[in-house]
Amino acid sequence: MNCKNCEASLRSDFGYCPSCGAKVIHNRLALKNVFQDLSFQVFNWDNTFLKTLRHLFSKPETVILEFISGTRKKYMNPFGFFAIAVTLSGLMYFVLRNVYDISLTQSSFSDADPKDMSFMFDYQGLMAYMIMPLYALLSWMLFRGKRKFNYTEHLVANAYIIGQTSYAQVVLYILVLGLFPVKFDIFNFVFLLVIVAYQFIVLGRMHQTKLWGTLWRAFVYLFFLMVLMMGIGIVAVIITLMTGQVSLEDFAPK
Repeated sequence: MNCKNCEASLRSDFGYCPSCGAKVIHNRLALKNVFQDLSFQVFNWDNTFLKTLRHLFSKPETVILEFISGTRKKYMNPFGFFAIAVTLSGLMYFVLRNVYDISLTQSSFSDADPKDMSFMFDYQGLMAYMIMPLYALLSWMLFRGKRKFNYTEHLVANAYIIGQTSYAQVVLYILVLGLFPVKFDIFNFVFLLVIVAYQFIVLGRMHQTKLWGTLWRAFVYLFFLMVLMMGIGIVAVIITLMTGQVSLEDFAPK
């Protein structure tokens, strides 16, 4: 008999293909088999997704360094891990806007009540994919003097890091903003600082930098990140003005 995945020759008593590692299926497809396979892959504590999620909390630099060094099956692919996080983030913003009825663009420090521009979060998934290469570029440039990791490896590291913080964000935002009268923009800014702190703790461990070396890089990164976010906000406002979705009168104090 041959493997149905890679066509390698198999003995009839093989449970797994020695060439590609795929499970050898002897039984005809049935609902019972489908649900058993689903429960093993999704809910099994040792599946790659949950293992990646757990280890990115306990030993994040190990996950990243092992994937970079060539360990590909132990942990989930970083870009798949990040893609799932982006999807869940989209669902989170939908809940915040449509279930919790939170204005995601209202400032806590202004009396102005502009027209709600939360519709911009409809494109948060696209923006996440577009901004990720910029995160990697910034971190690569800041640690470039160490000459340990190239740009692609920084892209892998940031995909894991931002993906992991996005999972935490989904859980925290749904719980905290749903149960407590917390201002979104303040909570979001505090969480941004947490993300950057976690990001540079991991990157610092990867590059084996000292505390001060990690701190100044984190502050420079945060500065450029704020500039980037302001730039995105300005471009978004210009686009909404040009398309007629908002007008200048919407930004005037009421």
